Amino acid sequence: MKPVPSTDMELLGKIFFPGQRGFGLLSGGHQPTAAHDFWFAFGKKRELPGFQRRSFGYVNNPDGSIRWLYPVGSRRPHFLRLYNGSGWRGRFFQLAFKIAFGLGLERLARSGTLHVFYKNQSPLGGPLSLCPWGNMAVFTGTVGENRKAVVAFDDGAGERWFFKQPLTGAAAQLVQNERQVLAFLAELPLQKMVVPLAKSQGAGLLVSDVKPRGAANSFDLQAAHFEAVAELVDLSLELSPLASLPFWSEANHCLAALQAQPILNDLPPSTVGRVIDRLLALRDELASEPLVPTALAHGDFTPWNMYLGPDSLHVYDWELAERLPLLHDVFHFIFQSGVMVKKQPFAEIRAAIFALKNKEKVQEMLVGEGRDFERLFRFYLLRNISYYLLKYLRQQPLHEQAHWQLAAWDEVLESQSAALIGQH
Repeated sequence: MKPVPSTDMELLGKIFFPGQRGFGLLSGGHQPTAAHDFWFAFGKKRELPGFQRRSFGYVNNPDGSIRWLYPVGSRRPHFLRLYNGSGWRGRFFQLAFKIAFGLGLERLARSGTLHVFYKNQSPLGGPLSLCPWGNMAVFTGTVGENRKAVVAFDDGAGERWFFKQPLTGAAAQLVQNERQVLAFLAELPLQKMVVPLAKSQGAGLLVSDVKPRGAANSFDLQAAHFEAVAELVDLSLELSPLASLPFWSEANHCLAALQAQPILNDLPPSTVGRVIDRLLALRDELASEPLVPTALAHGDFTPWNMYLGPDSLHVYDWELAERLPLLHDVFHFIFQSGVMVKKQPFAEIRAAIFALKNKEKVQEMLVGEGRDFERLFRFYLLRNISYYLLKYLRQQPLHEQAHWQLAAWDEVLESQSAALIGQH
């Protein structure tokens, strides 16, 4: 068995025994040499006198780190509810796991086995106490300062839930924001959009599973996407002073931090510097806007955060939601799908974004004071790039998609700079 990375051990401690520091790793057939109340062991089943044990199968990321955990002996791959993959690769991946588990061969599908030993405090605490053993799975979270563990489980009464457990201070703030946003959305008469129910659970958040029967997905905007965004605009539209908007303050904070932030990975300094300079120029150009048309936006409106239902759009992961300039969500959908999934050249992404002008729902949303399409797009670029670039500069290790994003940002900001010069 390969050595367990220290980062995985630290992560497992945060997930299974939050707030506890006294845990250790058992190797081989050795007995504990320290007085810990919690222990982890990998590999074959073993016993530890005086301790209870929970055993989990796990599935690794391509880099060998742990991605999903589930109780050994599970007959269903509940962790697939934490995977919203589309395309033939995604469907094949899901089908392979479903067949393996359905045939009782889950042991062949796992990357390895983790044993969790404890005396008094049950691992995962609250979430495990809410669900029958076996009907759950754990996603260890996406690498970065916003990392959260997510537990998917059935409550035994036919309802499906997710428990979000923040693993960093930044993640705790995002979970708190999602709690507040979902409470606000629960009061709106939404017809075109379905959002999760939410319940507080300690520092974490319980959210209901909004995946509908016959769920579908698309990497292209469909009528349901436009109708859902337009409905949210209708219910939350405001003409707001720019200086009063949190996103504007956050963008300025990110820009100040970017100018002092060293690059902690292999992002090319010349490209990073050029993008920061263009963001500063864009900020100065937009600062003259006195009033901005805004509405509540999801903030990360992408195919992997939603499902297409028969009559509505089912949207989850509202942690980045806030009041933003109009059309932010549709810009983001096209940009992220084009870069992260389709790997399109920028010219194609730009054409798709500006083709939005011809969409009936977009034209309706552009009727009113201050609703200039190009200016709204520039607000989107400023907010999105300044927010994510700062995180990318600090991230170790850095995922490959960050390089794709940086290249696309460089091109789009260059095109915007040329367009502004042409206007003067």
